Amino acid sequence: MDRTSYRLEDDDRPSIAVINAIADHEGSSPDEIRPQLYDAVDPDALDSLFQPCVDGKLRRGGRAVFTYRGYRVTYESDGWIHVNDNQNAASGTSEHTPADE
Repeated sequence: MDRTSYRLEDDDRPSIAVINAIADHEGSSPDEIRPQLYDAVDPDALDSLFQPCVDGKLRRGGRAVFTYRGYRVTYESDGWIHVNDNQNAASGTSEHTPADE
């Protein structure tokens, strides 16, 4: 199983970082990634889930795991995205572990 890990850039939203991670994994441009991310997961919800807490502290310990383009994508609250080849993934499968509040 091939795996690519990608680190969120300071000015990236989590949803954009996922697209960049997939592009890195495939060796392609983010503009070439189809279908759109929103066909697998709500990008606004993903971005909101990992926003800093109301007091400005970063969220710790949460992750979102979902299938996109046949890959198992894991977004960690620390900004790491892991893309794993997932030959047995069912399209649209998702698992969410909320970040702490």
